[in-house]
Amino acid sequence: MSVVTANVIERREYKYLIDDATAARLRAAIRPFCDIDPYAARSPGGRYTIESLYLDSPLMGLYWANEHEQVDRIKVRVRGYADSPGSPVFLEVKRRINDVITKTRGRVPRACWSQLLADPAAPIPAEVAGKDRAAVERFLALTRTLHLRPFTLVRYDREPYFSRVDDYVRVTMDTRIRAQAMDQWTFTAPPRNWRALDDGVTMKSPESLIVLELKFTTQVPLWLHSIVERLDLTRRSFSKYGTSIKAFYGAMDARTCRFAGGWR
Repeated sequence: MSVVTANVIERREYKYLIDDATAARLRAAIRPFCDIDPYAARSPGGRYTIESLYLDSPLMGLYWANEHEQVDRIKVRVRGYADSPGSPVFLEVKRRINDVITKTRGRVPRACWSQLLADPAAPIPAEVAGKDRAAVERFLALTRTLHLRPFTLVRYDREPYFSRVDDYVRVTMDTRIRAQAMDQWTFTAPPRNWRALDDGVTMKSPESLIVLELKFTTQVPLWLHSIVERLDLTRRSFSKYGTSIKAFYGAMDARTCRFAGGWR
């Protein structure tokens, strides 16, 4: 009997915070090496909108592991694409060990994902098969073992490019990063509750900045390394989940957390 393993993506990610002028220079610099993602190319402005429902344990163990920069840490989220309301939803576990990222993601029908996560007795749909099913089973086991629940919903616009000269290199720029507290299994959110996470105050900058991510498998390609040096880019950390937690739950200790519905 063969054993099906989950979809696993292994890569490295470098983050930078850049202004609009630098973003324009970057687009010109990567043009000989990269194409825009085909899905984004069909969308207005060459961008699509991502929404991520982030989960954590009752004492926010995943947040604190990230905040303390533990060597081995994970993020658990449900990801969807707001521009395509009928598209599937992805259950993702993102593990980071130093600079190496491994991510498993399982695709599930949008119509049933919330019931699947909210009800421990709900079966995995039959159409979720193969590597998707293995990833979903891992996600559910982790979620239920650690008693994970929704904390925040983050939404942002992504401008993605991929290399046409390498096996795997992606360049993404994220803008209009906004979030709200969320304790339900849903992407439906009150329009008035959104709060910007990329404003100058939050980013400690005179202006809103763009989150640039460079993603590759082993080493930075020479052409990309040259562009980073030419644009004088400096790596900066920026966690969408961590920033959203600070925005809505403030300074906390690990014993008491304020949920969207009140103190528990």
